[in-house]
Amino acid sequence: MNIHPDTALRDEATSLFSELAKSDYDVIRLRAVQALAAIGAKNNPALIEALLDDDEDVRQDAARALGALGVQQAAPQLLENLIHDPCGEVKLACVTALGALNSDAATPCLRTLVTGRGEDITWDEDELHRDEWDDWLDIQIAAIRALGRVGGVAAIEPIVMALMDEDGQELGDVACEALGRIGAPSVPTLGVFTQSSNRRLRHRALRTLAGVGGAEAEVILRKAISDKDGAVRLIAYQALMPKDPALVENALSDAVEDIRIAALEQSGFSEPELLDRMMRDPGVKVQLALLDRLDRSQPITDPEDLRWQVLDFLASGEQPEVSAQALGLLAALAPEQVADRLNALFSVAADDLKVERLQWAIVDALATSPLCEAAEWLQRACRSPFRSVRLKAVASLAMIVTDMDRPPVSQQQGRELLLALALAPVPVAEGGPEEVPQTDIAALEEAGLDVSNAGDNGPTSSLGAILGHEAIATEMTQEAVEDDVQPLTPREQALLAKASRHPKRRRVALDDNAEALDRETRMAAIRLLGEMRGMQIMLAQIATDPDAEVATQALSALSVSVRDQGTELDQDQLVDLIAKGLSHSDPGLPLQVLNLLRQIDLPPQDALRGKLRAMLKTGDTAFRIDAMHILTRWDGTAEAARFLLDDASAPVRQAAMRLLSEIAPDQAAAAIVPFLLANPDQRILTYVNDSAPAVMSIGRTLLSELRAPDRRAQLPVMISALADLLRGPRRVA
Repeated sequence: MNIHPDTALRDEATSLFSELAKSDYDVIRLRAVQALAAIGAKNNPALIEALLDDDEDVRQDAARALGALGVQQAAPQLLENLIHDPCGEVKLACVTALGALNSDAATPCLRTLVTGRGEDITWDEDELHRDEWDDWLDIQIAAIRALGRVGGVAAIEPIVMALMDEDGQELGDVACEALGRIGAPSVPTLGVFTQSSNRRLRHRALRTLAGVGGAEAEVILRKAISDKDGAVRLIAYQALMPKDPALVENALSDAVEDIRIAALEQSGFSEPELLDRMMRDPGVKVQLALLDRLDRSQPITDPEDLRWQVLDFLASGEQPEVSAQALGLLAALAPEQVADRLNALFSVAADDLKVERLQWAIVDALATSPLCEAAEWLQRACRSPFRSVRLKAVASLAMIVTDMDRPPVSQQQGRELLLALALAPVPVAEGGPEEVPQTDIAALEEAGLDVSNAGDNGPTSSLGAILGHEAIATEMTQEAVEDDVQPLTPREQALLAKASRHPKRRRVALDDNAEALDRETRMAAIRLLGEMRGMQIMLAQIATDPDAEVATQALSALSVSVRDQGTELDQDQLVDLIAKGLSHSDPGLPLQVLNLLRQIDLPPQDALRGKLRAMLKTGDTAFRIDAMHILTRWDGTAEAARFLLDDASAPVRQAAMRLLSEIAPDQAAAAIVPFLLANPDQRILTYVNDSAPAVMSIGRTLLSELRAPDRRAQLPVMISALADLLRGPRRVA
């Protein structure tokens, strides 16, 4: 019989974990139980046996695993533990597991726990005095949830009793959730809750009724339509209108704007009806919702057009947000007729915040305009005195260029405008060259921060990043205030100060600095060229700019373009560009060159190989990693990766091991296992990269090490590592 090697390895590991689950050492037993759960060993009796372990952590993890794996045979012992195990955390895990297993036998005990601790249930009374927390409170919530799954009609009464306990904890949400799972039998009870003096409970009960559905629930929801609480009416309307269009007209006359907006979504109004409603409804939120629904594909050419009349009226109104959106639509659909107004708006100084809002709304609408004139006004917006408007306009031009549904003329206009911005000379600050800033990573490492597992948390698209707005930052600040954010520790303050010294990351007020705005606009245009086809030659030209920051930005955009669209440049152009970039004195530029070199399929270049080998020894972390990948591809061997296995930098060692697992999996175990044992906080999957041969090599090595008699202290690390390797779907070799 042929056994897949992954299956054989899994079976051997399962057998070994079962043995280790009986170890004399509780930490080893705990890791073994966790490992059995991780690899899905649901038919292994060791998990059920672990419910009788002396260590409460082992019992708790075993209970969780048995419930998650759906091991029905474990239900009797789980119930036994629930009743007689004194540890509150074990009881909690058992309640959750029994609910997941839909254990009918557990329902009497669960009903008891919903309303009290139970006379026949064993508890550790010392826990309450030691921890100053009654574990039953957590168990009560878990028991209510479990009854919602398995309790049926008999579960309703204890849940209601718990909810009505004046001295009890707040259970409205969890009780309604459980009653919703029980379904139709709970509808009368939920109906009573809709009359509660507790506003939150009323709302939760109504939402639950809407989810349960049925004729009886509908009767209760229809009564709620006349409730004096607008939020209650909204829930009822949202539940009923999709099934009863006759309610839409009634909702459209409700005093609450959110209800009228919900009705509009169900109305199916034609555009003339939307415009009529826009004139008759005074609500700002409603008018904005109506403006958002208007057709933006047809230009307005006649002042007698009803759209012109309504939008022109709203644009001159007293509601700033509505006025801005209406004027924006006029700019998008009838720019010639509002040219005088647009000229006046784009001629103001940078200290008029109302004008900034108007300019932003105009640019936002121009981005979706069907007219060629939109690009011309976006060009004007690219010279706005407001930073947010400029960046939005640049990004909008890129949207026009990359939208294949736009007319070719509009695309060409946008392309030419972006090129003009990208090729514009950048003002140079007086006082000589700027000091080269320290990189973010270097600053954080110098401050003592472990960045070994740092990810790319920045925006994944230049276009997406630029389309943001100042309101987002304001909202985040407000959230921080409302959430009562705790003050930073002295160490956190030091790290923040270090990281904020990088001027490219620091927020700067640019609205009153024309030169800085021009520079940032050019940088944004260069970034966006990388997202367009046919721009690689121009980006290569910009990459030769004497301004290092401009050249670096161009190389970064070129890397994006090559990654997404393939290489459009010939080999000689690329080699010349890369050779010059690698020799540049600014550290940011060579790094972008290396990134570009990793993206392109360039044959080995002897003229560049020497520089790359030097970087393996002397370059910063990112340089060594990129150089290693490039040399490995060119050489076809693991020499560069092996060279960096003992590197002083953890990220470099990790990258070397990941690469080694890909190209020389037979050598991966010898490098990765010792590193893992020396760094127990690391996860082995960081290095293996889902390479089936490497998994087999490392797995076999770990099995061998786990059986060694002198490795007891390292067993927990190796158990977790082997479980990580075998977790999830099987790999195909």
